[in-house]
Formats: sequence, C-alpha cells, structure tokens
Amino acid sequence: MKNTEDASAFIVMHQLMHLSRYHAVLRMEDMELNPSQAGILFILNSHGRLSQRQLAQKIGITPPSMTVTLRKLEELGFIHKEPDEKDQRIIRIRLSEAGKECIEKLKSIMDEMEEILYQGFSVEEKLLFRRLLLAMRENLLNSKDFKGMDFKAIIEKTAPPMRHDF
Repeated sequence: MKNTEDASAFIVMHQLMHLSRYHAVLRMEDMELNPSQAGILFILNSHGRLSQRQLAQKIGITPPSMTVTLRKLEELGFIHKEPDEKDQRIIRIRLSEAGKECIEKLKSIMDEMEEILYQGFSVEEKLLFRRLLLAMRENLLNSKDFKGMDFKAIIEKTAPPMRHDF
C-alpha cells in the first residue's frame, strides 16, 4: 500500500493481524507447530486435562479434525492421551513436560513479538493502546451484529480452517 497514511484503521489492523500471524508461523517452524496447534497447547495449559470432544468444542473444529492434530502433537511429545478414570471410553488429553516447555517457548515468542510491535512506544502508550484495543473489542461485541453471541461462537465462524499438511 503506497499511502499508508490514508489507510483506514480497519485496513491497518487487518494488515497487522496478517503480519503478526506470519511472524508467529516463522518462529514456530523450529518447533514444528502451526498457530492452531499452539492454540491447543495454550488451552490445555489453561484448562488442564480435557476430553477430545471438549477440546474440539473449545477450538471450534470437529472431533475427527482434532484427532489428526492431536496425533501430530502426540508425535512431537507435547501431549499425553490417557483414559478417563470414570469412563474408559473417554480419552483425556493433557500437556506433557515437553508440552509445558513448549508453552514457555511460545510465551517467549509472544514476548518477542510484543517487543517488536511496541518498539518506540512509551509505557503509557502501550497501556493506552491495550486499553483502546480492549474498548474496540467491547464495542464490536456490543454492536447489534454480535448481540446474543458469545466470543467462542464468533471465533468459530471466523477462524481459518485447520491445516493438516504438517
């Protein structure tokens, strides 16, 4: 885009989203992860042991698609699958020690990305920017288009399809 000063805030945010996703993809290649797989690891880190169905619901994909992704994460040693104590038909997924270490690396990547994004910003500007972003998100969620929808449903409708070419 030649005249970036003329670009709407929406266009700039859209470009920023794509640039940051590409940056993340490049950083995660060494770990043989893509952003969707990293998201699964973060969910497991936050919620502990989950069934495959629960995990698929939180990500917004079908259980069969989740099977393929979990197989890859298990091959990488980032997760363990174990039968549920009460119902042996249910498989619970949890982070392995390698998965927990991977989370720390992913957090480091996010810190690095924020450092790049906030280059030249004062502490006050960083805080203001975050506050403005949160307010924009809230404004959208409160708009008539999103009334009655939860954030998870919106993510499911807009998330890119999971890639299985890993």
